[in-house]
Amino acid sequence: MGSPAFPRAASLSFTPLPPSLCAAGNGRGGASAKANGRARRSRVRLAPRNRVLMFGRIRELALYRAEVLSTHGFKVTVPASKADAIAAIRRGGFDVAVFTYTLSSDTVEELAELVRQHCLDCRLVTISETRNHDPKIDPDANVVADDGPSALLQALRTLLRLS
Repeated sequence: MGSPAFPRAASLSFTPLPPSLCAAGNGRGGASAKANGRARRSRVRLAPRNRVLMFGRIRELALYRAEVLSTHGFKVTVPASKADAIAAIRRGGFDVAVFTYTLSSDTVEELAELVRQHCLDCRLVTISETRNHDPKIDPDANVVADDGPSALLQALRTLLRLS
């Protein structure tokens, strides 16, 4: 039962702080590492490589996998149809494409070819029922569906060099 201030059906959203506020510190006047003689190494920060296109014939299964990946920091797009998947591939904007065994081999071959044409730096992962590597599709990684979400997470982290 919700309180008058927060009804039960209300949806809450989180809005992150702008980077300028995050970097502002807490105002307690602590000394910086550089002031204490411990200069930090400067490090070039690259954009996170965590954008995933997930497509399978069984949308509910793709949405479940997307939810698991999003709880681990991935930004997942799940197209509703093959036409939507093709449009997403042509737009780009993702780092890895994941196609599942619920799709026909012809569809996966077609989508994989589009990925190679439109997203040159994109990695390709297939989720299949067996460990057999399909030479026509030639994915960067093949995950066996029975190995579960942890195998998919491990494959993505390895391909994208995330820890």
